[in-house]
Amino acid sequence: MDFDNFWLYTEKAISEGTDVGFELFSRGHLIWLLVLAVASFMIVLTYIRSGSKKQLKMRKFFATFLLVIEIIKDVIIVIIGAPILGYLPLHLCGYAIFFLLIDAYCPRQKITGQLVAYAFGPGALMALLFCSWTMLPILCNFMTIHSFIFHAVIVTYLIMRLADGEIKPDYKGVWISLLTMAALAVPAYLVDMKFGYNYMFIYEVQRNSPLEPIWEIFGVRWGKPGYVAGAFLLVAVIFHALYLVYGIFRRKKSR
Repeated sequence: MDFDNFWLYTEKAISEGTDVGFELFSRGHLIWLLVLAVASFMIVLTYIRSGSKKQLKMRKFFATFLLVIEIIKDVIIVIIGAPILGYLPLHLCGYAIFFLLIDAYCPRQKITGQLVAYAFGPGALMALLFCSWTMLPILCNFMTIHSFIFHAVIVTYLIMRLADGEIKPDYKGVWISLLTMAALAVPAYLVDMKFGYNYMFIYEVQRNSPLEPIWEIFGVRWGKPGYVAGAFLLVAVIFHALYLVYGIFRRKKSR
């Protein structure tokens, strides 16, 4: 194993033109997805076989775990000299840290469950499939390891709660999630415009992702406003599709 680039971060990899990254759905990427899928399956199986008290402890553990590893990441970012402004929790999955904490520690409210079902869980899954850290080494790199584990925890958290029937996605959740995402996009957009970052992929399209066709259809013709409007339309379509999928599984489970 080559640990020479273990502390390499995105900005340095781009500025130095290092050729140590990986391709989407390459062997290394697929191995990561397989390992994470197996680990997630085992965790979900343990969760649904546990009592309510242990389930609550598991939810609190994973929600707290997200916060802890994010803090550790930020400390390391500062130590190695990476620009901390580029690693704030202003991506969709960064916001998930706080909403999962609310979901785990305030279980009586139901709003965060809808957000996890429509926005954060599917968003984390898309991040795993269409990684934005492909310029980094696939294995021996701190940011790569953190990114895969971080997003996998969010996906696993969603599946745990869905599998046990604790989250019941409804149609109100579609609109709650859309409005919440629109609100969360505001601070991300302001930071993007001020400092030139790309939180929530508003500033520019993420290459080799489902957002790329949105730019080709809307952005090329109407610029950034067209791209943002098209991306919001895509999210709305995805949320409605998820509502239908959740409904199908709910009907099958009730039978």
